[in-house]
Amino acid sequence: MYAAVFPSRLKKAREYNGVTQHEVAKTIKIAQSTYANYEAGRSEPNFEILAMLSKLFDVSSDWLIGLSAESGINSMAQVIRDREQEKMLKKLQREAELDKRVWG
Repeated sequence: MYAAVFPSRLKKAREYNGVTQHEVAKTIKIAQSTYANYEAGRSEPNFEILAMLSKLFDVSSDWLIGLSAESGINSMAQVIRDREQEKMLKKLQREAELDKRVWG
């Protein structure tokens, strides 16, 4: 069960974070082909790499390997909400800057 769940959740976490396999591999200092094998289910990471992936994607390792249905999803949802809030804040800051230029 865990071996079947891990590849799809790993890919989902990466895609939600909007990064490529190459970027992930470079960040955690492994070969891109090694990471691709994790997502394809051809190999599994050791504990150290699993911990790095969990931290990188801000999800629990339990969620990644299929022990938890909620904690990883909630973490990912929070990351998405944080990004949306950050985008909104930047937009408001740009609008305020424009108002200053126009109205002095």
